[in-house]
Amino acid sequence: MKDLVRVGLLGCGGFGSVELWEHRDSKETYAMKCVSKGFIVKMGMQDSIINEKNILLMTNSFFIIKLLECFNGSQTLYFLMEPALGGELYATYNRKGLHGMLGQSEKHTKFYIAGHRTFARNLLLSEGGQLKLTDMGLAKFVVGKTYTTCGTPDYFSPELIASSGHTIAVDWWTLGILLFELMAGHPPFESPTPMETYSKVMRPG
Repeated sequence: MKDLVRVGLLGCGGFGSVELWEHRDSKETYAMKCVSKGFIVKMGMQDSIINEKNILLMTNSFFIIKLLECFNGSQTLYFLMEPALGGELYATYNRKGLHGMLGQSEKHTKFYIAGHRTFARNLLLSEGGQLKLTDMGLAKFVVGKTYTTCGTPDYFSPELIASSGHTIAVDWWTLGILLFELMAGHPPFESPTPMETYSKVMRPG
C-alpha cells in the first residue's frame, strides 16, 4: 500500500467509500474500496465481507470488476480493485438521455444487455463504455436451487417473491426487466412500494 497515492473520492455509501488511487511509479490508477471495520461488526457483515473477497478472487471475467489486492488497516479494510471510470450505467443513461431515443436507445440497450448477468443496480462502466459488474457482498455460487432473497424489488421474479426456490432462470427474468428499463426509462412493474410491485409481478395473465 505504501506504493500507492490517494488521488480523490469516487463515491461513498453507508459501508464506507470508494477512492481513486495511483501507483507512484507506473501511474496506473485503481479503485480502493474502504470499509469500516466498526460498521462491519455493527451490521454483522463479517461473513458477507469474507464472501465478497472470496468470490471476487475466484471470478475472472471481462464483465466483472477485478479484485487485485486486499489490505488490513487498524480501522479499515481495503479492497484494491480495477477502476470503472465511466461511472454507473443508470447515471450515464439519465445524464445523456439515452432512454427512449429513436434508434439510439435500441442500439445502446443491445450493447449493454449483452454484458448483463445480474440485478441492474450493480452495473458500472469502464472508461471505454464497457459494462462491469460490481458489489459481490450478497453473491454466492449455486448448484441447483437457492432460496436467498436479495436485490432490487423491481427485478424480483415470481419464484423469488414466492420463496419457492430459484435457479439461473432468474437471470433471464432480470435480463427482460433491464431491457425494458433501458428502453422505456422505468421498470415494467414500477410501483410506489415494493409490496405493490410484488403484487403486479404475481398477478395472473
